[in-house]
Amino acid sequence: PTPSVSSGINAEYGGLIGVFVYALNFYTGKSINNRLANAWFEHHKKLLSDAFCIVGDDGVSKEISEDVLVKESENRFVLWCTGRLGCEGIKIEIKLLRRQDLISVLSQIFKPQSDTITITTYMSPEDMDSVVLAVMPRKGLKRLQQEVQDLAHFATEKKADKFDLPHQLGILAEFSEVSNELLSVPVCKTISENIDVFDSIHFSDYYTGFKISQESQTETERPKPVKRLIFNFVIPGHGKRTKSSIMETTEPLLRMALHMMTRVHKFKLSKENKTKAEKHRIQVEEEYLKQTHAQRQEAAQARRDERKRMEKEKMQELDPEAQRRYEEREYKKSMRRSGPRVKQLKVKTG
Repeated sequence: PTPSVSSGINAEYGGLIGVFVYALNFYTGKSINNRLANAWFEHHKKLLSDAFCIVGDDGVSKEISEDVLVKESENRFVLWCTGRLGCEGIKIEIKLLRRQDLISVLSQIFKPQSDTITITTYMSPEDMDSVVLAVMPRKGLKRLQQEVQDLAHFATEKKADKFDLPHQLGILAEFSEVSNELLSVPVCKTISENIDVFDSIHFSDYYTGFKISQESQTETERPKPVKRLIFNFVIPGHGKRTKSSIMETTEPLLRMALHMMTRVHKFKLSKENKTKAEKHRIQVEEEYLKQTHAQRQEAAQARRDERKRMEKEKMQELDPEAQRRYEEREYKKSMRRSGPRVKQLKVKTG
């Protein structure tokens, strides 16, 4: 074949090989993620079944279902559990690497990431006192304190020296009473012994997520404060270890999470700190109302300015006589708006 024909054939072969490699990686990565997620569920199912009445409800069926690990994507799985004293339920998110995506697999070589487990506990108002507490790596402590709303409003960094925790972890709390009571010796010991699996915990009775930028924030965008316990764990190995047994490493921390759910449910602030906490939350609400009021005023002024601009553009398109009549109408309108409002009364005569 001629050189041009040969290069065309090579390009076709190269394209076919690329499609084959991409498809092979997709099915292989998909299979690995399915196996890892199911391995985690199977290993922890008994522990969860002992702690909750219902494990694995799909949240869709009218009838209560169990043992359903919801697959939201090829690398993200969700497990719902409910039926436990002290909380409404928990959501367990198994967030695995995008092994099914060839580009993500290649980027993993240069920037390794890890599979993670996030456990979100939904607390009802009566199940949790005023508690704000976070334990997380010091490296990102200041940044998260600025970006996460409840930590920014209420939490300050506490000395971690008296807690038997690894040096790379820092503590944020509203009151020392909270950290002293909830970070017990067994809890700190479990975290220390599983530091390669532990990432962070964040407890809040006033959780509203991350801050919204001033440019995009409106009075309706801030979510309603809710009570949440959030546990973040990491599967060790940066995704290189894909044996099913690696998913068992989170069991001690899952036991700790269940233990801390009970401790938070039973914990009660002292009267003095409870009064301070309520005052702090009232101040935050008042500040939010002031902020939204100012935003509404700014938005109203912006609408008035835009309306005036459009009216000015419209006037420029009119002939002089039409402009004069338009200005007269606008002048009369403004006089009626600015003039005193006199209520007319009809008086019967004769």
